[in-house]
Amino acid sequence: MQKISEVAETAWPINPNLVWDYDIPDDAAQNEAFRRWYLTRVLTRGSANDIRAIGLATIHAYLPVLNLPVDIRDFWEWYFNLPAVKARYGHLNPSTAASS
Repeated sequence: MQKISEVAETAWPINPNLVWDYDIPDDAAQNEAFRRWYLTRVLTRGSANDIRAIGLATIHAYLPVLNLPVDIRDFWEWYFNLPAVKARYGHLNPSTAASS
């Protein structure tokens, strides 16, 4: 299982169609608050291409600390608890992810 600190070093492509109402900070790649906000936006309004660009390892690492609608959180928790997916990414552990 990867921690936030391990996936946070990867720059994400930002879809401008998802940030029409937000000023992107100059340090967006390193700005943890923006990264969490943007990942939440991708999971609530993004496309499959946006999710692919972020990557499942990143979603897995950040999921415990994101403020998501219940139905979206339930879906991702269900997905990451499938046996084959859990074997690849590990358990969702809020204390581990948050302590990055």
